[in-house]
Amino acid sequence: MTDVMIYVQHLLGIGHVRRTALLVAEMRKAGLSVGVVSGGIPDDAIDFSADEVIQLPACRSADHGFSGLVDQDGNLVDDAWKDGRKNALLAAYQTLSPRLLLVEMFPFGRRAFRFELLPLLEQAGQDGVKRVCSVRDLLVRKKDISKERWMRDIALSHFDRVLVHGDPAVFGFDRSFPFAADLGDMLEYTGYVAADIARNDAGPRGGVVVSAGGGAVGAELITAAIAARPLSVKYADVNWDIITGPHFPADAFAKLAANMPAGITLHRFLPDFRERLTRAVLSISQAGYNTLMDVLAAGVPSVMVPFAEGGESEQTERAEIFAARGIISLVSANDLTPEKLALAIDNADFPEEFELSLDGARIGAAKIRAIIMGKDNGHLG
Repeated sequence: MTDVMIYVQHLLGIGHVRRTALLVAEMRKAGLSVGVVSGGIPDDAIDFSADEVIQLPACRSADHGFSGLVDQDGNLVDDAWKDGRKNALLAAYQTLSPRLLLVEMFPFGRRAFRFELLPLLEQAGQDGVKRVCSVRDLLVRKKDISKERWMRDIALSHFDRVLVHGDPAVFGFDRSFPFAADLGDMLEYTGYVAADIARNDAGPRGGVVVSAGGGAVGAELITAAIAARPLSVKYADVNWDIITGPHFPADAFAKLAANMPAGITLHRFLPDFRERLTRAVLSISQAGYNTLMDVLAAGVPSVMVPFAEGGESEQTERAEIFAARGIISLVSANDLTPEKLALAIDNADFPEEFELSLDGARIGAAKIRAIIMGKDNGHLG
């Protein structure tokens, strides 16, 4: 028997699995055994550090607009593929035999996977297994309120707890989910899930770090950053490191590498990325949840360009909130030019103090352990 089974599915970026990995590490520190069931494309850069990892038949988003699902070979998934995957997920559940099932995002996202998740959740409920949803602070805005009602109804009927990885002192889950109040006491906050990074407040800083997350998107940001470097008054003469991410297209990477200006080093992946942030004078990146948390934990001035394709609203909305607090500098994707990026780069700063809970992984793990043990672990905020 495994204490916790975690279901996670990444479609485009790898932010979901990075956040899951941080939670897994804290659960294991708390003495829990953890099995991860992953449905995304396997990636050597992903290390869950779980007791067991089960890979389902993999799929990803067909494009940046999330128009559909394709398998590992790029073929659109059909009903037969879905049946096979559902059976593989249920078999993984039987193998792990968990005391608690943790599902990442669903029902507040990953609606396309209800074909396998509803049967899994129903089986877990019949077996008396606690069912917990792990969800980030902001949801992508929906135009159809009936979909949000469906999220609420599934949360109430198929889950025992919803853990929101945000800080209610900044904003509550109701900012992007209008039926949050209907969830009542089953809704709890953990604080933001951030890596435990040793800050470098007193030490010297040098260099600029440009990152594109997992690399599935971000080519325009990288191109603009390269062009903005000579326009920067402050940072034109310092070394820049550009990390494309493991999913950056190979042909685009080769083209960049062949034409890289002096003073810029191109990387596909850096295992010490977070440590480099603590030593950098500036971070330039998209505005995904995990990248923002890395920046805040490292205490580095930053310029963020949110990903906004395919109706994605959460990066932009979160970045606007933190920019309004003076914590980050913001350039919208529509305004992204080398000139505007260079101006933001030269004006970027990091506040001396800000109030924000970044201990969400530890708190989340403690709450999960308390649920398993049948104890109330209380609420944040």
